[in-house]
Amino acid sequence: MTEPFSGPIDGQPPETGANIPRDPAVIYPLIADSGNKRVLCGWIEGHDDYAVADDGPLCEASFDICLVDQPALVEYSESVKTVKAAAEPALLPVLLLVSDLNSELSNTDSGDLADNVFTTTVDELISLPIRQAELEWRLNTLRRLRTQSLNLKARTERLRKFRKAVEASGHGILITNVAGTIEYINPAFEDITGYSSHEAVGDTPRMLKSGEMSDSFYAHLWETITAGETWSGEIVNRRKDEEIYVADQTIAPITNEVGEITAYVAVQTDITEQKQLENRLKRHRDIVQRLEDPIMLQDTDDQFVLVNDALCEFAGRSAEELKGTDEYAFMDEPTARFIHRQKQIVRWTEQPVTYSVTPAFEYSRKEAVFYTSRYPYYDEDGELVGTLAICRDVTDLDERTRQLHVLDNILRHNIRNSLNVIVGQGDELRSAVDGDLQGAAETIVKAADDLLTTSEKSHKITQVLSEDAEIKRIDLTRILEQTAAALADEWPTVDLSVSPPDKLVVTAHPAIEAALKELFVNAAAHNDHETPRVEVTTTVDDEMALVRVADNGPGIPAFDREVLESGTAIETLSHGSGLGLWLVYWVVRRSGGKVTVSDRDSVGTTVTVSLPAVSTTIDN
Repeated sequence: MTEPFSGPIDGQPPETGANIPRDPAVIYPLIADSGNKRVLCGWIEGHDDYAVADDGPLCEASFDICLVDQPALVEYSESVKTVKAAAEPALLPVLLLVSDLNSELSNTDSGDLADNVFTTTVDELISLPIRQAELEWRLNTLRRLRTQSLNLKARTERLRKFRKAVEASGHGILITNVAGTIEYINPAFEDITGYSSHEAVGDTPRMLKSGEMSDSFYAHLWETITAGETWSGEIVNRRKDEEIYVADQTIAPITNEVGEITAYVAVQTDITEQKQLENRLKRHRDIVQRLEDPIMLQDTDDQFVLVNDALCEFAGRSAEELKGTDEYAFMDEPTARFIHRQKQIVRWTEQPVTYSVTPAFEYSRKEAVFYTSRYPYYDEDGELVGTLAICRDVTDLDERTRQLHVLDNILRHNIRNSLNVIVGQGDELRSAVDGDLQGAAETIVKAADDLLTTSEKSHKITQVLSEDAEIKRIDLTRILEQTAAALADEWPTVDLSVSPPDKLVVTAHPAIEAALKELFVNAAAHNDHETPRVEVTTTVDDEMALVRVADNGPGIPAFDREVLESGTAIETLSHGSGLGLWLVYWVVRRSGGKVTVSDRDSVGTTVTVSLPAVSTTIDN
């Protein structure tokens, strides 16, 4: 068998090139002739730039170049084609060693093998014998082709991944040539603008002009990017459907190897909702700052995070000075300590609290009364991060309330004293005279009794309106039973039917008992039917307890209906009972309920009071 090589085994050093890797190229010797294979493997192992592939089947081996002779190619042609196909698009070179260019290879396997070999399997063919230098040159050439194909494959893969990332990006991406003609847009850009790729490509970004930006704006943008710099900022554009949107956009030039601009890429994000939210927040912030009531946000360490101008004015410090401090920095210690406890309650219970304080401010002797509502404050993840307080300066209201209390006490005291004198003298006069004078004396006594009743109702209303009474849990069943018993004694001629539930607890103002009694008495006192009837029933609907007081009287006047339902009637009271209906309205309203009035189908009126129910067991 002819030796595959001639000349010295060490020969000349192999060529070098920029694309040849420094690691040894792995060669797979697919040689049928054992002698030639041994000599070839020895030659390969004697070079630092080459290494022999590990033993194993061709399809499982890892190599850069395959050396094959005629007999092996005949036997393993399908395997060679398989490994080359698996390597695509990278080149896996196969170098065929033949002893004679005019061999019978072309006639092998009925000619089919020759076609496959020279068109799909063998990349280069050399005849033996060959000088070592020429073999090295051939191997280095194939090695460079292999390296270039791998580099190309890697770049292609990077481009594929880049394009996939661009296609999947949530940001709108636009690429134009140097003249500004659109060459590419991604799906996100289609979604943002409403233009399809078919519509946008070949057009220019001017299709998005809204008319909201000045010519100088676009001139500066173009000047920046044509100078090779990146431009970024907000721009107001118009979608295909004419809707305006705001985009945060960055435009950068794309350059080639020598620094020449070849294209421009723009990346934009639709920030319309964000800008709208910022504008709303700014308006809300402006409103908060302009309010005359102090507003503050404090963290879980009681430190001020946000304060408005009103608080700064009372504290005598700027917002910057207040941030990072607490109430101890500008008010008396007892009040600050009380407020600290209220904040603890809010954080522990995660429920709002209300309280009144009269702090002494460090910088001023002015005394102010504040009614405060403090709420738990949560971050975007729902975590409790502090408390938010809104303070109402009720100093003037507090002073007027005290004045009203004084006036109420004085008037009530004087009126009661004078009316008691009138009642006493009227009784004596009624006993001492007869006839018309006796009737006049009875009228005087009755009028005085009515004024005493009105005085008591007025006092009760004053208490309800001026006192910050705590809403409590109240046993409505007990109240209905006690009120019904009292009404039966006071109005024995009235057919009274009261069906209280076994248990009904509501939340209400403490004066709710007086309000319900007023409704019962009003239904009985103004009933002119031959057989006066008052029916009280109770149901629960949507967590509200409904107390219905129905009578068969002449119906309720429009004035009294307005008082009970809306508290809007302000004309002179038509009769003494009207003041009691005001009491009903204010008590029920303070209890978080409402009053409705309806005419019955036949005769009479039904007044319904709704109150928040807590627990019920209704078995009438």
